[in-house]
Amino acid sequence: MEKLYDKFGKSLPKGTVIFNEGESGSEMFIIHQGKVRISKKARSIETTLAELSKGDFFGEMAILEKGPRSASAVAVTDLKVLVLDEKTFESLLMSNPNVALRMMKKMAERLRSADQRIETLLFKDATSKVVDMISKIANKKGKESDKGMVVKITVSDLAGRVGLDVDKTRSVLDSLVERKFLLLADDQLTIRKPKSLGKILSYIELKEQLGDII
Repeated sequence: MEKLYDKFGKSLPKGTVIFNEGESGSEMFIIHQGKVRISKKARSIETTLAELSKGDFFGEMAILEKGPRSASAVAVTDLKVLVLDEKTFESLLMSNPNVALRMMKKMAERLRSADQRIETLLFKDATSKVVDMISKIANKKGKESDKGMVVKITVSDLAGRVGLDVDKTRSVLDSLVERKFLLLADDQLTIRKPKSLGKILSYIELKEQLGDII
């Protein structure tokens, strides 16, 4: 990786827009150091599709499909990336079967993540969207603490992941905090009883099914 970076590497400061949705593209990128946010905008709502880190790649679809960028990419931190054009990318895959296999596995992970995102977005109400996404993130990246399960995420990032505006997302979170399901800080939230999230979703589903009966 170091040898590849010496040849194809590029440094970008935090906040750099690497490319925008709809632009033409002739290069793909592999992250050497740092983090990148991939997002897509629909009307006024920007949805975070993924946050990528060291070893992850992005921008390959513009090369493979020879079409416009399907999403935007922004440097979340100071960044070091490998920048590969179509010819170099194809040569790398043909000469390194392990690289090709790793990329296939990563693409499979993305498809699974996309399926989970679609599942969340299919919920009709805002509370279910937020609770379901928090539960998914907690299962994948949550860390135990003496106060509960800690998830590192900002309100704006969570809003982007569930396709809601920030004010609506914060309103749902404030309601969950008021009912003592969550503790909320600037860049993280703590799930006081992780199993309670599933009960919230079950309750909302039951209420939708039975309506005014109960």
